[in-house]
Amino acid sequence: MKNLVLLSETRHSVPNIEHEHEHDYIQCIVSNPNVDHDDPDDFYYDGAGGDGNGNGGNSAAKTPFHYILSPSGRLSGLSSKDVVIWTIDLQQLADEDNEDQQEHDESPSSSKNWFHLSYEENSDCLIALSHGGTIVSIPANYSESSDADADTDTNAPELIGCFDHGITSAEWSADAELLALVTFQEIDDETVDNGIDGDSSPGVLLPVLMTMNTQFEILSETTLPAHKMDESISICWNQKTDSALIAICSHDDEDNTRKIRIFQGTTLEHVALSRTEDGSGKMIPNILGGYDVSWAGANTSNLLACVTRKGRKNRHVIFLEQNGLQHGGFKLEQRLEGEEVVGMTWNASSDILALTLIGKNKDLDPDHGHGSNGEYGKVQFYHRNNYHWYCKYELSYGVGTTVSQVQFDSIQGYHVSITLKNCASCMKEWREYRFIWDTSTASSAGTAAVIDGHHVNLTMFQKAMIPPPMYASRISFGAGTKVVGLCHIPAYLIDNSIDLIVHLNSGELVFCDTSLDNSVVASVNLNHVLSDELDHLDASCLRQVHVVDLKREGEIDGDQCTLLKIVAAACSKASTSFNGPSIADELVYFTICIRDTSTSTSVEVLGTGNIVLEGKVLRLTTWSNSNDESVNDCFIDTLSHANGGALIELVDGTLLQFRSIWAGMNGLEDEGKIFPCDTLLLEPCPWIAGLCCEDGKHLIVGLSSRFRLYYGERQLSDAASSFMMTPTHEFLAYVTLGSISQIRFLPLKTLLDLDLLCGSEDNLHLLTEGYEPRNVERGSTLVSISPIMPKVVLQLPRGNLEGIHPRALVLPHIMALIDRRKFDIALDMMRRQKVDMNLIVDMSPTECLDGGGLRTMVEQVENMNHLNLFIASLTNYNITEWKYPIPSWLLRAQHEVERDMANEEEISYSKQKTFDFSTKVNKVCSKLRLEMIASDGKIPHKKGKFLLPILSTFAKENPPQLESALDLIRKDAIESATELQLSKKRSILLGDQAQGSIKYLAFLAEYVLLFNTALGMYDFELAKAVARNSQMDPKEYLPMLKHLRNLPEFEAKFEVDVKLKRYESALTHLYKFGVSEFDGESKFKKFSEGHFRRCKHFIEEHKLHKLGLELFVHYPQWHNEIICSLGEQLFKENKAQLSLSIFLAARPKYLDGAKRSAKACGDYKTFFACLNGEMTKEEKYEVAINVAKDVSSGKGGLLGRREGLEAGARILLDYCGDVYGAIEMVISAEMWFEARRLALLHSAEDMQSFIVDEAVTYAKNCIQDFESRLDKFVEANRRYGKVVLIRKEARRSGVDAIDDGQNDETGSLFSLASNASNTSIRSNMSGSSVGSLASVSSVISAGAASSFSLVNNQDVVKHKSKFNNIGRKKKKKKATRRERIGTKPGSEEELQNLVWTLQSNVIDSTYASIITETAQFLCQVDQLGVAIELYHAYCSFEESVITHRNDRIENETRNREEEEVKARKEGQFYEKVKLECEEQIDKLCCTHLPQLLHDIFVFTLER
Repeated sequence: MKNLVLLSETRHSVPNIEHEHEHDYIQCIVSNPNVDHDDPDDFYYDGAGGDGNGNGGNSAAKTPFHYILSPSGRLSGLSSKDVVIWTIDLQQLADEDNEDQQEHDESPSSSKNWFHLSYEENSDCLIALSHGGTIVSIPANYSESSDADADTDTNAPELIGCFDHGITSAEWSADAELLALVTFQEIDDETVDNGIDGDSSPGVLLPVLMTMNTQFEILSETTLPAHKMDESISICWNQKTDSALIAICSHDDEDNTRKIRIFQGTTLEHVALSRTEDGSGKMIPNILGGYDVSWAGANTSNLLACVTRKGRKNRHVIFLEQNGLQHGGFKLEQRLEGEEVVGMTWNASSDILALTLIGKNKDLDPDHGHGSNGEYGKVQFYHRNNYHWYCKYELSYGVGTTVSQVQFDSIQGYHVSITLKNCASCMKEWREYRFIWDTSTASSAGTAAVIDGHHVNLTMFQKAMIPPPMYASRISFGAGTKVVGLCHIPAYLIDNSIDLIVHLNSGELVFCDTSLDNSVVASVNLNHVLSDELDHLDASCLRQVHVVDLKREGEIDGDQCTLLKIVAAACSKASTSFNGPSIADELVYFTICIRDTSTSTSVEVLGTGNIVLEGKVLRLTTWSNSNDESVNDCFIDTLSHANGGALIELVDGTLLQFRSIWAGMNGLEDEGKIFPCDTLLLEPCPWIAGLCCEDGKHLIVGLSSRFRLYYGERQLSDAASSFMMTPTHEFLAYVTLGSISQIRFLPLKTLLDLDLLCGSEDNLHLLTEGYEPRNVERGSTLVSISPIMPKVVLQLPRGNLEGIHPRALVLPHIMALIDRRKFDIALDMMRRQKVDMNLIVDMSPTECLDGGGLRTMVEQVENMNHLNLFIASLTNYNITEWKYPIPSWLLRAQHEVERDMANEEEISYSKQKTFDFSTKVNKVCSKLRLEMIASDGKIPHKKGKFLLPILSTFAKENPPQLESALDLIRKDAIESATELQLSKKRSILLGDQAQGSIKYLAFLAEYVLLFNTALGMYDFELAKAVARNSQMDPKEYLPMLKHLRNLPEFEAKFEVDVKLKRYESALTHLYKFGVSEFDGESKFKKFSEGHFRRCKHFIEEHKLHKLGLELFVHYPQWHNEIICSLGEQLFKENKAQLSLSIFLAARPKYLDGAKRSAKACGDYKTFFACLNGEMTKEEKYEVAINVAKDVSSGKGGLLGRREGLEAGARILLDYCGDVYGAIEMVISAEMWFEARRLALLHSAEDMQSFIVDEAVTYAKNCIQDFESRLDKFVEANRRYGKVVLIRKEARRSGVDAIDDGQNDETGSLFSLASNASNTSIRSNMSGSSVGSLASVSSVISAGAASSFSLVNNQDVVKHKSKFNNIGRKKKKKKATRRERIGTKPGSEEELQNLVWTLQSNVIDSTYASIITETAQFLCQVDQLGVAIELYHAYCSFEESVITHRNDRIENETRNREEEEVKARKEGQFYEKVKLECEEQIDKLCCTHLPQLLHDIFVFTLER
């Protein structure tokens, strides 16, 4: 789908000198490789001191820029300004060396024509060859001063040699190491006697193929069959340097047939002969001569091109493989009758085949054109794509001008030089053209136009993608004209349906309407306009035609008129006098009037103008934001229509702006101005596009010939095949090259905000915000991006088309549709592109629910399936936070202009944040259902169209409202039956509409759940209708439904509730089933004892005591039984405290149960309150002792350890009188003051010293415990710092990290199992043991046989002692404790263990209060030294914990800062990760001792 565009044209002319042949022309031209052709000013020569013809002046010091050779043998060196520096007459040089050549030479003068000129790199010389057989070498640094002493000067031309019978053709190999040429040799008697060419007689000339090296030494030669002398011979090398082949096209005299022979390049061994592709071995007939066959490169499979004749008039280009077999071809349909191919050549990349043709105008007078016989020349450029050969461009020249040579640049494959032969001119002319491929040939409306000779193939992407070479329609022009340019009229400028302007090589502009079968509407010839107003230009000079502005004038003389501004680049015609190359272009603009009459449309040029530029135009294009009228709706509010403007790039990279101004009356006078552009590209870019903004800023993007993509002075990509700006989608799209080709998208808003003056790494984050790229086939190019649809058309390397909808275009487009409330289009696109439909709600939940968004959706959407899909896709998540994030550049202003953008974003953001997305599904379903119910029935014939979406809302809610959905189906069926007056013999639920609704609901929900819901509605007909549309077996549900119909109402409901496990409802129905008629006096329902027992059993089975109490509230006896049953149930569930309250709430109180509950929960006060007064003192004593033991051991969990021990001591004192036992219990609770009080109160003086000793022992144990805790804390703190780093790295990388450090027994400190011994020392008074002998089991069985043996049973070591370990496997290493436990180093489990270890080894408030009480007690009992030691140990432990904690925090902070600095230096993003436990562990410390204790020790220490 690409077209060949002419970027620039440079016309050169050199005057003939007086003594040259009349009408001499350039046969060959060679550029000097020793000069910089990109900077010709370094070799500028103005001809000062000479006459411009190379005569006189100091020309010897100048270096030629070009070398030109004429057929007469005149070789000239030209400066960069086409001034002749020196001239050599090679023919004179050859004649002087062979003085007798003129006497014996009877050949015509044409045989002396010089036909070949090339540069030989090894010797830095020019090699010139003539048909007369002369080979001359000219040094590249030759100057005319060398002729003064030609015998001694090494820079003088050298005659290499001369072949007696001339040189027919010659060519250098691809590596320029071998020269192949064809000459003739005369057959002598010896040759005839040897049997070689026996059919030939002596004296006959036979062609000889030979190869020579760069020293012109003959390496090999071979004789060819006899050749027809009046026919040409052409020679060609293939482009492979590792396997060189030579092709010779000659006309055999024996069978009068032209054949192509292929020889091996070094040995000249015959390889193949041209044959047909059918495998029959036949020779290819009718191969034409008169041109040089051309061998393509690897891009076209090394095919050899030649021309054949089919019939009398048809000409075909066919291709040969290296084995000589024909491999396809194409017909020259773009050739006129009488035109013949006289030359063909491939460009460097072999994707363009240039054919040189010569024709004759038979209508001209034979004497016209100074002997030209009406001949004219043209060059056609062909390109193959998808197995079709397109004629992409044609350069045609007037009558009398033919083409002598077409030469492509060996490096820049689309630069071509064409030398001309003008019989009517005294100038030597050649022209340089620069072409480029335009991959995008589509208009803004999505119509692609492809040039194919005099045809334009059209494909409408909006309708269908038709792969080339096929097309939807074709515009054809006269066979004598060719299309050289296309111009799509921008959508907003389209008037009168004319949307395409075609530029023909005849100088016509054809206005077309692509929607018509006969697309041509009108045309205008620019030759007449230019000849009248700009006579130094002609239509052939124009290129890159564009429409820049339109003005609707209304009626003029009764006709509707529209004015168009068209601009084009132009190259000046060659001057008849010396003027140098055309180094500057002109910008030509036209005012064209399109006049519509009642019967036809006419076009006329009202005005022209031109501006001379300061250089050659490289690219001319319109602003991208002038291509779509929809740019007004673009997100970028700073863009403006660039009407009347164009962007110009010169070959040196200079960017200019052209502005066209409507002037004069009715704007008929045309004015244009050039302004400099404020943007600079880093290198000249043949492909450019730009946006023009209102503030004067420009966004210009260019793609260089080296495929580097630039935005101003910022490189966006180092390898891109094509790009395209889409203002309507607000993206710059480009396709990358490389191993993984992708189409990428950059937001234009971001590019506008990008500071181009920053470094290459600054503002890089601005370009990363967007959507992910999409992989495409390598070598794909952009063809079109639809402005109204998020569709991209790509052309693959083979030529096929691919249409894609990338997420980067789809999502913003859908968001824009949602924002504009075009929900019907948005839903259809989301369904097609599989976009999560939650986006409709999540973009603005409050606007959608409360702002009428759902109401608009219900009004717009006609396809109910779209609503059903929308409802089915709802989830309780905000997908804009993780799935489809809304980029900042996509936020746009709403339609209310008066609202401030920043405030609006803030309000929208706050609303989205305050919305509870956990309830989104239910809210949306409820609101949407209300809107659909309100809209349903407004149009009578559409009543019920929202039935299925309403059912979807019921089924989607959580929990599903299936009962409401079934009820809606039932009501709808009843209404339909009433309206249609259906018979009542058949169930209304078995109708088609009801069955369809039930079937749809069964699709949304599980059929079992749906059947149970219908059954739970106690509508057995509905349940039957549901079961019919499920996978249930009729043998199961029909008997069950029949059984339920035959039961009484409440008993049937009871069984249904039990089946559905609705036990509360079942109990209610069971209660109602046992009730008889009302009692007139009590007004309560009678109830039988047996039925109550059945209810009580059901209550106890399903724990329905609360409902039972409500139902039997008027039956005191049965009510009390249910209360006692509830207490027993709670007691069984180990809820002793609650059951105690229930037992005491019964009337009468249930004391037996209360005592059991009080004892179980440890409530000794309530227990003793419930004791029977008839209990003896001994019984009370025994009971009190048991209760004291239970309470002190913490049974029931009602009291803590210390409170339990204190309560046990009180029981021993109050009920048993056991003073010593009470004091021991208080000592176990570390209540030293209470123990001393009891000892003094009960005169137990012997216990006072025991109390002091226990307090001292406890203090010393605490000191040891502090040391143990500190060691564990330090080790855990060290390991915690490492594990935290591991877990953070795992969070960043998304993979679980494992520490490769030591996995030894030290890890056991950090496991939960190992910390079972790290309990507080205050529990060491408990007498319970954690060990059990039952855990030790014997592994020896009484009946087992002895396993002792001196010989091993393994075959390998069968004869070895079992105690000899040589040759056996090594003993496995014992697994460490961490391995046995299963904790992985660095895992999340180890982190949790470390957190638990750190927290458990820090003293809490309970432990600190005991230590405080102990220290105070020791101070009072003359144990001040122990108290001070305990105080210092605690303070030291507290400070050590804080110190180690702070050191770890400082190390973590320092490491984090170093990693962040390192990441930034490497250009990586450093993600800050904070674990959940860090804040808690970083604040970890011991409980501070009270200030009173500090004051006590301050005074005691001072004392």
